[in-house]
Amino acid sequence: MEKHEQLITSAKAGLTTIRNTLSHSPSQWKKHTDTVRTCVNNIETSNIMLGSNRLEERLWLITEIQGFAYFDADSGSIADLAAWCEREWNRVLSTDGTNIDALRGLGQAWLSKAQYWLAKIHQEEGSASGTEEDDRAEEKRRHTANYVEARAVLIPAVEFFGRAVQNAHIRQCLTGELLALRAEACMSLGNVSTLRNAQQQFKDAVTALKSAEIIPGYTLPSHLSQYLRENEYILRIKN
Repeated sequence: MEKHEQLITSAKAGLTTIRNTLSHSPSQWKKHTDTVRTCVNNIETSNIMLGSNRLEERLWLITEIQGFAYFDADSGSIADLAAWCEREWNRVLSTDGTNIDALRGLGQAWLSKAQYWLAKIHQEEGSASGTEEDDRAEEKRRHTANYVEARAVLIPAVEFFGRAVQNAHIRQCLTGELLALRAEACMSLGNVSTLRNAQQQFKDAVTALKSAEIIPGYTLPSHLSQYLRENEYILRIKN
């Protein structure tokens, strides 16, 4: 038992050190990959993830490792670390299907996965900047491979954030930050959806932002506040 506790302590210390280091030197993140993998091995050996107790510690460990796995999400993930996190979130949900942290964690994982495809789309659109296209051309573009891949990972992101918001609302612990994450996922999905389906995603995003805005003590980030002001009219449009 003492050895297992030492492994857990070592993993926590290692992950904390890496997070603090990356806050000052983010460009050097890749060189810490082996250290994070060692932390995961220590966690696995300790068996802390197998028990139903010490949930807060388990959630913290998964969150830290997932943050590293998607540190440069535009370039993709560190696949083995990302897969480990997804497995552990699902392990939590297997015993508590309404766990808000796990639902949010999976939502964040899928949203992070989408950044790779969104970055590729942005690059494509950048190379075609200055050209105008009608709705038919835009609709055709939204059926191309990168858009299809982006939708495939953004749909579960929206679903998991939606479940997290629903359960947080029931438990009266809904935060503006969680609503903002749901809004960002909906906005991203709307941007890559077919024109017919995009409007509902944008409506859901605006609704989430309006709810976040009225939560005491929470202030929307400036880009989301601007989005809300510019797109509130969407709620008045009938489907």
